[in-house]
Amino acid sequence: MRAATSIFAYAVAGLRRRAGQSIALGLALALTLTLVAAVLFLTDALRAESARAARAMPDVVVQRLVGGRPTVLQTSDAALLAQIDGVTSVRARVWGYLFLPALQGNVTIVGLADDAPTLDPSRGVLSAGADRRRGAHEMLVGDTLARSLGLAVGDTLGLPTPKPSPALRVAGTFRSDLDLYAADVVLCDDADARALLGLAPGDATDLALTVANPAERKIAAQTALERIPGARVLEKEALSRVYALAYGRRGGLLLAASIPALIALLVLAWHRTSGLSPDDKREIAVLKAVGFSTSDVLWARMAESLVIASFATALGLLSAYAWVFWMGAPGLRPALVGWSVLYPEARLTPEVDLAQLVGLSLAVIAPFVGLSVVPAWRAATVDPMDAMRG
Repeated sequence: MRAATSIFAYAVAGLRRRAGQSIALGLALALTLTLVAAVLFLTDALRAESARAARAMPDVVVQRLVGGRPTVLQTSDAALLAQIDGVTSVRARVWGYLFLPALQGNVTIVGLADDAPTLDPSRGVLSAGADRRRGAHEMLVGDTLARSLGLAVGDTLGLPTPKPSPALRVAGTFRSDLDLYAADVVLCDDADARALLGLAPGDATDLALTVANPAERKIAAQTALERIPGARVLEKEALSRVYALAYGRRGGLLLAASIPALIALLVLAWHRTSGLSPDDKREIAVLKAVGFSTSDVLWARMAESLVIASFATALGLLSAYAWVFWMGAPGLRPALVGWSVLYPEARLTPEVDLAQLVGLSLAVIAPFVGLSVVPAWRAATVDPMDAMRG
């Protein structure tokens, strides 16, 4: 134990003598690891976010396709699906996208039936103002959209529509833990939503089915497909997998782009450590002359690399955690979320896998420490007198 402590103390003293080189190498490694770890953290957090969002989705969604493109259904189709065994309710939903030139992007218009609550737990809670009044041409706006347009409670907004429609008054703003449901959303009456989206009174964007027994969702979906030929039926589990796969694919692309930087840094470290300077060789020769064995020299060099790699790994993981979960992953989150203008701003919930952290740390520390062994072994096996003469 005393020998190990002495070797470690010598390694730390050596790092102090080469402080500039050690700090530069450690910071470069930490920055590279920060990017890799941030991609992994953000991907896992978004997958967990999509899983929570999937729990609030309808059990089965039915859409009509014409020419391979979604089109409207008739609200009367809901009666055909309500007769399916196991289906407890069918909602004809009116929603769609509306392009706003001021944002150069789309907002999501969601219509609500007169007997439907404006805000349920899946949509969020009011953050300002009051609930909309039915038939009063009022709307609720997501906090992110309200800030982007500079809207306040009581303002009136005329949205660009295919047909003339009354301007809507902002009754209130709302937020949600699942910002996917609030970032770019406008909630209004069904009639106002139809006017904004150019839909006829009997049209619906899709039909949302609630199935009493989750095990019967596939049967209900198959029956719905039989009763509405040419329809597209989406199950909750399938939508959840689509979100997870989408985030995984985007995260994989970013990770594939960042890993070469880590490899290049390790190659640079190998190039630096493989060519020991004359001073380093003389230092090793002096150690051998005063009684250090070849294994002691190797352990000292490995300890130096271990200190640098451990410091860089800890700093990189902490920086990645702060970047993603404390700062909201600015600059990185839009690339994974994939939204064009209004990005979700809700704080991400940490979903960190301990095994993933250990694996990532070992993937950095092990090769970095291993790179220091070969050059140190070569210098340690040279006769001390020959090394000092050189």
